[in-house]
Amino acid sequence: MGLLAESGIYEFVFGNHVSRRDELIQFWHILGFEVEQEGQLSAAEAGQFYGHAADLVSLRLRHTGCNTYNTGLVRLQLWSECRNQGLGTNKPIEIGSRWMGMYTNDILQLRDSFGALGLELGEEQWMSELISAPLAHPEPAITLEQPFLGLRETLIFNRDVRLAFIQRGGFERPGFGTINNDLPYKNSEGSHANIIQPSSQFNTEFYKQIFDFETAPFGDAHDSGHEPPTKLALRLESDETFHVERIRAQECPSGLLQVYSSHVPKNDLIDLSQAGSSNLCLYSFKVTDMGQLQHRLHQYDLPATPVMLEDEFSELSMYFQSPDGYHWLAVA
Repeated sequence: MGLLAESGIYEFVFGNHVSRRDELIQFWHILGFEVEQEGQLSAAEAGQFYGHAADLVSLRLRHTGCNTYNTGLVRLQLWSECRNQGLGTNKPIEIGSRWMGMYTNDILQLRDSFGALGLELGEEQWMSELISAPLAHPEPAITLEQPFLGLRETLIFNRDVRLAFIQRGGFERPGFGTINNDLPYKNSEGSHANIIQPSSQFNTEFYKQIFDFETAPFGDAHDSGHEPPTKLALRLESDETFHVERIRAQECPSGLLQVYSSHVPKNDLIDLSQAGSSNLCLYSFKVTDMGQLQHRLHQYDLPATPVMLEDEFSELSMYFQSPDGYHWLAVA
């Protein structure tokens, strides 16, 4: 039997009110995501499938970089009434938190424009400092002969999106985010997703056993949070550290999942991180055998028995909650 998940994160699912449709399409258009499909569910159908009984119109958006591994698309779920306000500007390292990673070749241009947006939104937007994370530890001295080698990153959370933009300095990693340099901000598709498990309860075995995921190269489970750039970017408390591992679909270098668990007690925001919530609320996977996925899920004591139904795109799908509390969408 082949791998159940032959590629990584298929879609980043963002919820919002249907009245915001046009401005959200325009926002994602600027980042290179174009509508390729539209579907809908009635309130009764959405209640049966997602547990949120409101009329739903969904748009599937694709970036040119998605074509490399069929990962990193965006699904906009536009509801007649949202379940709740969603994660918004809540801190990155909170239980239930999510954010979408993307690569760019012009992070300063992004910061300038999102900084201007932040002036409009006020407290409805948070943007991290621009941080530099060297690849080597201890960090080598930067000289004219030896330039910086590492990552520069900015996180931007507002009422509609939770995004991390990353620029590589001095190296390349082919396939991990395919950048379109013709775009205004020279950005990629969604390259990686993030989840925060309950404090001191780190466990990636569920995802490895259910989706046939593996530890990504250079992504072995380890403790982090000691470095000042990490503390700054993730808004950590002074004494806070966490455990983290980067996992992926086997042999697929993009669409990765980063799993965190803080070593200190955190707020539980999982109710703001499910279908019907505003902002980033779900990730989806393409799977090769829905029946096999259902069989595997039945081996776990899940909050509810997953059922296969057609989603808003008339695709055989399954919406379920994992043992760590996260909600997921699997698409045949």
